[in-house]
Amino acid sequence: MDRDIKAGLLRAGIAAPSADNSQPWRFAWRGDDLDLRIDAERSGYVSDTRYVLSDLAAGACLENIIVRGRSLGYAADLQLFPQHDDALWFARLHWRRDPESIPREPLASAIEQRHTDRRFPWRGPINSDTQARLTAQTEMIAGQRLWWPRTSRERKTTLSVIRQAETLRFRSPTLHAELFSSVRFSAGWHATCEEGLAPAALAVEPPMRPIFQAMRRPAVMRMLNRLGAAAMLGWRSAWLPIRLSPGLCLIVISSTSRSDVLAGGRALQRVWLQATLDGLSVQPYAAAGVLGLGFVPVEPAYRQPLSRMRATLNDLCAPGYGIVFLRLGHARSAPRARSGRRSLESFGDFQ
Repeated sequence: MDRDIKAGLLRAGIAAPSADNSQPWRFAWRGDDLDLRIDAERSGYVSDTRYVLSDLAAGACLENIIVRGRSLGYAADLQLFPQHDDALWFARLHWRRDPESIPREPLASAIEQRHTDRRFPWRGPINSDTQARLTAQTEMIAGQRLWWPRTSRERKTTLSVIRQAETLRFRSPTLHAELFSSVRFSAGWHATCEEGLAPAALAVEPPMRPIFQAMRRPAVMRMLNRLGAAAMLGWRSAWLPIRLSPGLCLIVISSTSRSDVLAGGRALQRVWLQATLDGLSVQPYAAAGVLGLGFVPVEPAYRQPLSRMRATLNDLCAPGYGIVFLRLGHARSAPRARSGRRSLESFGDFQ
């Protein structure tokens, strides 16, 4: 492989989604072997206990790299977690030319187009053919599946679970501090940033922006929560956008092992790329699934509600564990603001 091909593979990897645009990846080339690691400086925070969110991002990054490689006529021999005593080293890829590969990989063309859209309402429908294509992409990764709420009861229960999880992010002091630490208010409401969440990408209505910015202060958040702010934010950030969108699905992993969480990230990325090719807008909701796994150490006051939420989610999608919801629909236009990425050189050793 020459340097341009190697750089192209890495650029595909860093185009993947990550929680709060944390970009928790490190790369190192050793000849035609590529080592992929979790960046210790950008992982391990409260919601990332046991590297759940980082493993999801790692899986999405890995799948982008594999898809781009296939589009260039290369196959990868994949070894997951090559060294058991190194929790940060999640994959090694050995590349080889594949004369039987099809140079054109359809999903590759969507890698740079894929983005998160937090606006609403969206148009429909999400027809059965589209659902079948998205489901098929999930099943390309062994052990993963896509769950769709089919009945009004399932949809109502799903909306409630997602809203409860999003409400908890504003109610819990620990999760609140983590959430607002990722928002780069210094970028202003019209610019983007290369890491973290630019306020412009959050789809906050102009009249609400000063209040939202003030919420980053714990004392302000506590005062507003006495007036029901967390519940209102859960309604605005989750219930209402999903209620006004035609599609909702859930990535379901077969176990809570790190390898299956990483596989869930690979499946997530394949679904998102296919949705992009189908002209769909996508917004992920990971809080319900990640909190539902039971690894995140929330305050004692919230453990019982979280346990009930976890049981409800398990009843919906068993067997397996729901990990990330995806809101789907057709937006009228592309969003103006998209999250940026750091420079390629900041991700590791490319010699």
